[in-house]
Amino acid sequence: MEERAVLANIATIISKDLLIDQQSRNSKSDTGSKFPLLDVSDDDEAEIFAMMMSQRKTKQKRKKRSGENTAAAQEPQKSMPPVKAPKLEWKYAELNLLHRYVDTQFESFLHMRKLSFLASKKIHQALEEILKRNALPGSPTPQTTVSLALWKLCTDEHFEEIARKFQFPWSVCQQVVRSFWHIVSDHYESFIKWPNSIQAQQQTLIGFQNLAKLSCFKELFGIIALKRIEVFLECEHAEVAVVMQLICNAEHKIIDCYVELEQDYTFEESPIGQTLALNPRTMPAGSYLIGSNSFPLKSYLIRPIEAECFRKDAIFNSLLEPAYQLADNVLDTLSRRFNTLYALEARDLNEVRLIVESICAMHNLCIENQDDYLDIGQHTFSWGGTVSVHKGSEKDVKGLRRRVELLDAVVNSEHDD
Repeated sequence: MEERAVLANIATIISKDLLIDQQSRNSKSDTGSKFPLLDVSDDDEAEIFAMMMSQRKTKQKRKKRSGENTAAAQEPQKSMPPVKAPKLEWKYAELNLLHRYVDTQFESFLHMRKLSFLASKKIHQALEEILKRNALPGSPTPQTTVSLALWKLCTDEHFEEIARKFQFPWSVCQQVVRSFWHIVSDHYESFIKWPNSIQAQQQTLIGFQNLAKLSCFKELFGIIALKRIEVFLECEHAEVAVVMQLICNAEHKIIDCYVELEQDYTFEESPIGQTLALNPRTMPAGSYLIGSNSFPLKSYLIRPIEAECFRKDAIFNSLLEPAYQLADNVLDTLSRRFNTLYALEARDLNEVRLIVESICAMHNLCIENQDDYLDIGQHTFSWGGTVSVHKGSEKDVKGLRRRVELLDAVVNSEHDD
């Protein structure tokens, strides 16, 4: 192989010499511009050729030497153990907020009744088994994990403030709380349940029929609402606007939640929006959601009539108001019970989703345990913001037809009453 290479190089140099000699005889004036190799002497060419051959031989020797030690160099790398991620090591006193605070203090700090944790099958018991099965090695007891996580969710304090309050290293405190968010999110469907069974779907429909102000909407399956929140994202080093989309039932429980950056949000791109577009049977036949004019009109999503041309239109829109009020009560309850929503901070958008899912899960547990400490609906206040720039479309033909049918049925039934 080396002999062929040498012969090829020699042949190349000879051919170049012949071409140069021939061209120099025809035109001596153009040699500098067309053939720059003419400026190199024969001795220089020989020297360059010798250097090329020397470098090739040197490379071949290095390969042979390195090849002898390749196996020996790779063996210790294979035998080296993989680098392990640092484990959570809890070496501190346990935290039990139930024992730390009397009833009035507990309710004041955590915005829920102490009885919700003390009785059997209540919030702590609902979380304890899941935390035991999924906790990281070295994690504290479920009681400590729940106590720290609840404190972070129910107050607007930073991790540093919580660490000073309970005398824990803030990084460990942060790790415990974030592990709680991950565990709850991994068991999303255990806490935030979309009614899939026939029985659950019928109960959902009956729940709205039992509400006097919404009983005229016989096929109402859920109320969908939006909330704009300013979140400080560590990855962006800035506050970013996100949209929280919730669907609630007549019991004020959340059956679906979704979070997206405000600039990227559309209902069609949300999981439930995509699911309903592909399979409307996700809800009972003929049923629908009620939403504000921020949502697009669909056969399964009814929004108010934007341009009220007739008296019937105004009546129909007024009948939708109690649905919006119910959704507002759920959003207000979330923020009043979980004050972290006032000053939400997270590593990135994914962690915002974990936090919101944890808040919705804890909200549903409080509703299940009839924790009415906040007296839902008696006090109203503003937090977050409205997604005013976003406006849904009314161009869906099936949606227009469905709303006209619903308008006639609902307004006529109201007149009959």
